[in-house]
Amino acid sequence: MKVAVYVRVSTNHQSDEAQYEELEQLCQRSDWEIVSVYRETISGTKGTNEREQLKRMLRDARLRRFEKVVVWSVDRLGRSMKHLVTVLAELKDIGVNVFSFKQGIDTQTPMGAMLFQFVGIFAEFENEMRKERQAIGIEKAKSKGVYKGGKPTPSAKLDEIKRLRSEGVSISKICKAVSVSPHTVYKALSV
Repeated sequence: MKVAVYVRVSTNHQSDEAQYEELEQLCQRSDWEIVSVYRETISGTKGTNEREQLKRMLRDARLRRFEKVVVWSVDRLGRSMKHLVTVLAELKDIGVNVFSFKQGIDTQTPMGAMLFQFVGIFAEFENEMRKERQAIGIEKAKSKGVYKGGKPTPSAKLDEIKRLRSEGVSISKICKAVSVSPHTVYKALSV
C-alpha cells in the first residue's frame, strides 16, 4: 500500500525527527511503501491556507498519489475539532484513509471509521454549542439595546442611498448602484 507520512511540530525548538522515525518503522513493519513525506513547523491552530505542506498533501491525495496518510497523532492534522473534521472529511471523500499512530486509529477499519464518525459528531456538537452561546449573547445585547442586527451600513452608502432616492431613482436601481439589499435601502430611507 502506498502511503504518505505527515509530520508537524509547532515550533522551531522542536524536532520532527522522532515522529518521523516512529512512523517510518511502523510503515516498514506494516509493509507500507512511503511515497511522500510532508514536514512542517507551524502551529496546528493555523488553518489549511497557512500550512503549505498540508495543502500539498491534500492536493497529492486528490491526485491519488497514495492510499493512506500516516500521522503521529490526530492533532498533527488539526488542533481545532472543526479543522480536523474538515481535513478528515476531505480525505475520506477522496478515498484516502488516515492512520494515527498514537491513538491507533485507522479509518480503513470499521472501528476506525466509527471513531471518525464520533469525531464528526463532537465537531457538530461543538458548533451547535457555539451557536447557542452566540444566540444568548445576541439576546442579551438586544435587551440592553446595543444590538441592531447585522453589520452596520457605512455612512457613505447611507448618504448615497438618500441622494439617489431624492433624485427619483427607483429602489431596485439604488440596490444595484450601491450594492445593497432592498431591506437596507428601505431601512436607510426610514432613518
